[in-house]
Amino acid sequence: MKRIGKESFIKGFRFAINIALVLQFIGLIVGIIAFILLLTKGQPGVVNNHDTHVATISSSIANVMIALQNPNLGDHIEFISSRFNLFVLIYGFLLMTALILVTLQLRFIFKSFSHEGYFDQSNPKRIKKIAIIIFTWVIVDYVLKFIPQIIIPNYFISSSVGLHSLSSGLFGFDLKLLIVSIIIYVLSIVYEFGNKLKEETSLTI
Repeated sequence: MKRIGKESFIKGFRFAINIALVLQFIGLIVGIIAFILLLTKGQPGVVNNHDTHVATISSSIANVMIALQNPNLGDHIEFISSRFNLFVLIYGFLLMTALILVTLQLRFIFKSFSHEGYFDQSNPKRIKKIAIIIFTWVIVDYVLKFIPQIIIPNYFISSSVGLHSLSSGLFGFDLKLLIVSIIIYVLSIVYEFGNKLKEETSLTI
């Protein structure tokens, strides 16, 4: 009964991972199409205009908000918002790519599970890859958060939330994800050690 329960759980998890993978690929394709449309048509982004001198632009994907203020803002708002949209699309594309890479590794891990056990020799490497992908995304996320203040003229920005500057230092890194990547890497080492113990036990028997 326990075996049937475990097998059902693994099959259910595999199915969920496959669905997630399909949705992520669809999201990636939609992002690429949106990127092409932005480059060809130059459509402005979603902007909350208060008047011709003040506006805010934001993105829930990048978790960024920028308050704009300038006497000439009305004449440049489409240019600014299109640049901000370009940043959001690049950010979303890279985020989706990272998610797909992690999901693929999870798919390989669950696919390797068999009736005999869970100690596949390739799984520690796959878990390490997940840790490395997450760690790499933490670095990429940190670097990307500098871009809006580079591509948007500074004299238009009155304040911002979620962006990084040189003064933010190490505090700009996503410490939660950084810790998660370290924990996953440690787990991969433990998994690898468990594989070696299993091999030694099998040889002893």
